[in-house]
Amino acid sequence: MRLLSYFLAYLLIGAFGAPLLGNLYEPEANYILYRFAVNLAEGRGLLYGALTGNVTTFPLSPAALALLYRLGIEPSLGNYLLNSVAAALGALCLALWLNRPLLGALYALLMLIQPSPLLSLMLALSALGALLLVHGKPLLAGISLGLAALSAPYAALAALALAFAAAAQSWSAWRRFSAPALGLPLLIGVALYAAYAPFHLSLPLPDWTRLAAYSDLDGPPAAAQIGLWLAENTAPEAQIIANEAALIGYYALPRRLLDLDGKIMPALRDRFLMFRYAPDVVVLRDGESVGWENFATTYALMYRSGALSVYQRVVNWSAMDDHGVDLNLSARFDRQDMRLVNVGIGRLLRPGDLVRVRLDWQLRYVPRQTVEIKLNLLGDDGLPVAGVIDRLPAEVWQQGDFSTYHLMVLPANVPAGDLRLFLGVDVNAGSLADLQVARVRCEP
Repeated sequence: MRLLSYFLAYLLIGAFGAPLLGNLYEPEANYILYRFAVNLAEGRGLLYGALTGNVTTFPLSPAALALLYRLGIEPSLGNYLLNSVAAALGALCLALWLNRPLLGALYALLMLIQPSPLLSLMLALSALGALLLVHGKPLLAGISLGLAALSAPYAALAALALAFAAAAQSWSAWRRFSAPALGLPLLIGVALYAAYAPFHLSLPLPDWTRLAAYSDLDGPPAAAQIGLWLAENTAPEAQIIANEAALIGYYALPRRLLDLDGKIMPALRDRFLMFRYAPDVVVLRDGESVGWENFATTYALMYRSGALSVYQRVVNWSAMDDHGVDLNLSARFDRQDMRLVNVGIGRLLRPGDLVRVRLDWQLRYVPRQTVEIKLNLLGDDGLPVAGVIDRLPAEVWQQGDFSTYHLMVLPANVPAGDLRLFLGVDVNAGSLADLQVARVRCEP
């Protein structure tokens, strides 16, 4: 009875404290977690859905939120419930371990500062593991620490400390603790990272997120408003690059997204950024830039909220289909270090397209001088219909596998027919005559 009363008291601290402090301390990173949880629940796997490739995370918290989501509980409400229970459990374990109930209450209060299930579940399970080990239950302690390791990597520190404590008890205790502490993260992690079953029912859900996280009179913050606008005004398959991506990414689900701030995944913000990703939408903070001089003529301002602006493309980007080549520049330039291994350009182009071209290189050494790359699209009559000359300084190039991106505007009056792409390269006072590297087709 005493344990239950302590637990309920600590639970009340979290349950009543979280709504009071939620608007002040709701971490923006929670919305990254919410996006993982919704993707997992809706069959897209434990993946964020980024333009740069697959980004994943520790599975316990998003799996718990995904389960609640399937039961009709929006992620932020699920976060509130998980944090309240986890904080109460951690407080109870601390109070029983140290025999100081007031320390448990202090712990429950401190957990209100950063209400994230990543942290609260990890700490609660680590505290439970320590309590179980003190009471001579190393197997259960190992299971608890194994689950904690599935929530956040910091659990490894607690597991290491408790492994030493178990070894001090006996070799048998160490074995019974270490096996589940190490095995559970491996087994459950592999199971959750495997392909997620896409067959399930969708449940109509109330919009708890705005109610729970933004109950102030000022309404949702600018990034949330941007995400809501994108959800209503862009296609689900739209590709977005954005500042303030955590909130935008959650509200704009399932649209794929690149985080320009680099908080979710590294963002390579070089001169090829726009050519590489060809986004449908760009969200920029005031004073930010994508570093492309033709941005203003390619994207139009569609919406503003606070310091954030939404720009949508007004022209079409072409695709980049692979056209395998093997072009060794050594014969002409007396060098062995520069090889073109692939050309990316859309097999089907349309008049008015912004035609993207990707050249995939293998470089043994970085060029010391500026490299001039000339690309021309020729029609059936042998006359050029589009072209570009790019001069890439030495600092742009990178050793190993490296890609350069180039852009041509296909005129609106180009007739239907086959087009041939020719490449010319000037480097180190040497010139490579134009060679055909791809064949594509233009259709109205």
